Amino acid sequence: GMATVAAVAVGVGSVQQLGRQEATIAALETELANKPAVQYVAVLVPTGDAAAGPGLLVTFDGDRRQLKLQRVSDYRESADRSLQLWALPPGAQPRSLGVLGTDTLVRLQASEADLREVPALAVSVEPLGGVPSEGGPTGPVVFSGRLLKNRT
Repeated sequence: GMATVAAVAVGVGSVQQLGRQEATIAALETELANKPAVQYVAVLVPTGDAAAGPGLLVTFDGDRRQLKLQRVSDYRESADRSLQLWALPPGAQPRSLGVLGTDTLVRLQASEADLREVPALAVSVEPLGGVPSEGGPTGPVVFSGRLLKNRT
């Protein structure tokens, strides 16, 4: 099968927060072991003032060509704003992977090629409906984390 890819980003926080994150990551690893089709995982943690525990869990389902984003923080954007997910390729402009709906579980269409050379993901606050990919994020980045390949 394809190599499982796991990414973990840990924000600076209390030991208690780290314990929560480790429990979350352990649960993710268990889920990955049971679902070999999932190839990519990221734990996106809040940036800046909101830094407390994981904010978004991202998994990639290669069979369905879907990125699944599970909101695990209390963060909610205002009604006139949208959260937008960005791939952060090395030495290149951020590339939009899609605009998040307001549901707790969000699915975005994506291919393995969209993620292959991407070391990190970020989520920004944008005007409702998001902004064109070419211009990059215009609002503050509220979550970010690393997307690492597991070379087994």
